[in-house]
Amino acid sequence: MGDAITSAQSNIQALRTQAQDLQLKASKAQEYIDQQQTRRDKLLAERDAYVKQNPSAAVLVTTSVAVEPSAAQEPSGCLFAAKSKTKSSTKTAAPPANAAAHPKLMQLNTQIADCDNLIGVWQKRLQEYTSMAEKLTNDANTLEQRGQTPPTNTQTPTTTTPSAVLRRTDIHAPPQNEVLDQGFTADAIHVRRSDQKITGNTIRDSILDTEYGKTHDLAQQAHRDAIQLIPADQFAAGELENLTISNNTIESTGKLQGIFGSDGVFRNLTIRDNVIATASDHKITLNGLVGTANHIENNRDASGQLLAVQLNPIRLGGNLATGNVWILSVSAADAQQYGYHPIITGADGVQHIHDARSTPQQRDRVNGDVNLTDFPLGEYKQQLRSMTIAELLAQDSTLDTAVNAWLVRIVGVLPGSPNIAARIEQTRAAYLAQREIAISALAAHSADLQNFFIQALAKWMAEQSK
Repeated sequence: MGDAITSAQSNIQALRTQAQDLQLKASKAQEYIDQQQTRRDKLLAERDAYVKQNPSAAVLVTTSVAVEPSAAQEPSGCLFAAKSKTKSSTKTAAPPANAAAHPKLMQLNTQIADCDNLIGVWQKRLQEYTSMAEKLTNDANTLEQRGQTPPTNTQTPTTTTPSAVLRRTDIHAPPQNEVLDQGFTADAIHVRRSDQKITGNTIRDSILDTEYGKTHDLAQQAHRDAIQLIPADQFAAGELENLTISNNTIESTGKLQGIFGSDGVFRNLTIRDNVIATASDHKITLNGLVGTANHIENNRDASGQLLAVQLNPIRLGGNLATGNVWILSVSAADAQQYGYHPIITGADGVQHIHDARSTPQQRDRVNGDVNLTDFPLGEYKQQLRSMTIAELLAQDSTLDTAVNAWLVRIVGVLPGSPNIAARIEQTRAAYLAQREIAISALAAHSADLQNFFIQALAKWMAEQSK
């Protein structure tokens, strides 16, 4: 009976977690709706100004009409787009007689209609996410009201699929003084918000001894983490700060990494008094640790030896066919906020701190790495929120060729990715259709394309600052 109650409680928690995930998706959908409405208002104002200067073009204006969510069409190339089973019999209407004289206006008409449709698309998804979240929450409440105890003749399944991640701190409370020994396939804890504490926990990589762990050879997988730091917009120098990770014990006979942050900017971190006993080379590894108040002290292995701490530069855009882009130093204006300052280590000294934050990196032997110095990171983050693909293409005459070459290479980089053909098609479609939105908003249409332009903007700004 105890196992049955535990199973019911687990089901309730799983339902609530799924509901929270959908609520997050709903919030993101509302954000995309707001972005498209802002874009549409800007385009409408631009079109009004054009007609004011060219009165004869007024007859070409097509009215902006709200698209009902049920009638909205997923963009061509989008992974959500449905396949049409029949060919449309609708003929394309001939353009107005004087359309050729006003290509700018015709383009604005198309872009405004695209905004109207995308608003409908995201409103439909918002409705779906909200409805599903409400249903899951109601299901969880119903289970809870039933007292969580199944009938005595109910048999509880003895096997479950292990979770990829045990805890996400944007969904669950940061664990403190807990034993986390449930099986996980990827990471135990994802730290996704600032101002949090992960303290006093024991993390055991118990899945390695299970049939699942042995079948999938999880002991040898090198990119599993006990505690991973993942800021929002991680590939665009998203930030996490004011974190305390202390008095935790991490145990694994495999290559589980200890405390790891590969992408983003991390500031005001306290990592102390942890014991990390794993077979990984990465006990504590952080890319992008900045600022003057980072405290890393008294972290040891099972034998009591100080752990090596690896510090690397900020990385932008991940690594997808264009190589890595590293920031080795920032401009004088950014030095206080984003500079690589000494780490506070107390009585430990610094011999165990391998500080390579300003050391040129050569990781990608195929595409090469780009190492940037005196980089204006603060200005760059502002430009990400305002610069569009079209504006960057206008500034860099070689960029269009680079994008198309990258789209060819990316197939070789992601041969095992599910839906690779649709993913590439989605990226191509977004490149053609989404040139008037900010780079920071591209992820709604193609995360791959956004990462490419995160890097492209950084390279262009670095050239401009020379």
